[in-house]
Amino acid sequence: MHPTAAHDPLPFFHKQTIFLTGGTGLVGGCLLFKLAMKLDTGKIYALVRGSPERAVSQLRDIIPNQVDAILATNKVKLVVGDICEHKFGIDPVVLAEMARTVTVIIHSAASISLRTTQRECVEINCLPVLQLAQMSSSFENLSKFVFISTAYANSHLPDGVIEERIYPGGDAEQQLSRIMEAGSLAEGLAGFTHAYTLVKNITEQLLLSRNPHLPILIVRPTCIAPAISQPHPYYSRPGSSPGSGYVQRYMESPDSGVFHVSSFHPTGTNIVDEIPVDITANLILLHIMHDTRGIVHAGSESYVRRTLAQLHQTIIDHFPRRPGSRRPEFRYLSMSDRRVPQGRYAEFLKTFGRDWHFSNAASQKFVALEGPLSIALGDHDAGRFMDERAGLISADVVRRRSSKASAKL
Repeated sequence: MHPTAAHDPLPFFHKQTIFLTGGTGLVGGCLLFKLAMKLDTGKIYALVRGSPERAVSQLRDIIPNQVDAILATNKVKLVVGDICEHKFGIDPVVLAEMARTVTVIIHSAASISLRTTQRECVEINCLPVLQLAQMSSSFENLSKFVFISTAYANSHLPDGVIEERIYPGGDAEQQLSRIMEAGSLAEGLAGFTHAYTLVKNITEQLLLSRNPHLPILIVRPTCIAPAISQPHPYYSRPGSSPGSGYVQRYMESPDSGVFHVSSFHPTGTNIVDEIPVDITANLILLHIMHDTRGIVHAGSESYVRRTLAQLHQTIIDHFPRRPGSRRPEFRYLSMSDRRVPQGRYAEFLKTFGRDWHFSNAASQKFVALEGPLSIALGDHDAGRFMDERAGLISADVVRRRSSKASAKL
């Protein structure tokens, strides 16, 4: 289906003024590229920390061949600020200008570290979202407030289908107060996998309950994978792709390979839900254009589903061999069987052994659309793509080992 006037994104985005946070991150960088280079967006205010020069340097690290072209469009205004400061530390004159002109806010800034404390996570991933929602009440022409959350905001739920709706993990107001006063909940993580996922759940609830009249869209990606093609093939950012990070760490330093998995999939046939960052960005922008409100998932239901066992086979196939090294082995034990502890990576990446199915029902209407925001895969081969990713990671591991060995000589 070719984009008709009703589906062609160019006229829509040409009339928009976007405020984007997190523009030097994985998802934000892809959004910045698409907004500036593919959609002819009217204007983009991109929040950056430190200085414009620092932001440009960060972008050169991940999209070196696209930065100059993005800036040459003269559509991007780099706004110095910090999401943890009052009113994001934005110059009052610039903020007043934004309040008059911005039509869409996309809050992509976040810390995705799984090692932060609950309080640290609230200060970085919750309070700025709530403050931005308050700030946006003065934006005269705002038509959409987009918050990039995570599908694992519902990691407190049992295995099964997760719909595109709120699943409260407790009284969010009380949970926020407790974390700010005591540093953490009395019940620990309250069934969530990490502080990050707990705080995302709290944030979703509070954003919606405190701002009933705000045109809110919450997008929940699953694990972000490198790009298929845009801004360039395998575009990624260190530490931002859980799947790639796991492959790299295992190749560098293998663990026992033991995974405690859902009892429904004792052979590792549960889905490790990944979606390439460029498909994620397209889904975000399509839902903005189509005025979607509420909650949508961005996951493998809009891409290709692959299992934990398939991921492990890829590691085996591309594992960098050394004299005396053994072929990697992986074992799957039921979560109810704790007699054998799982490996350190499985213990850290708790979501990889689970069996959630994230509904992408809200995005099914986009499957046949063509054009700059198409999510159609065409001749893309997901298996080959994963093999090539693993091959690049393996080559990098070997290269770094060689460099370390040379440095010792």
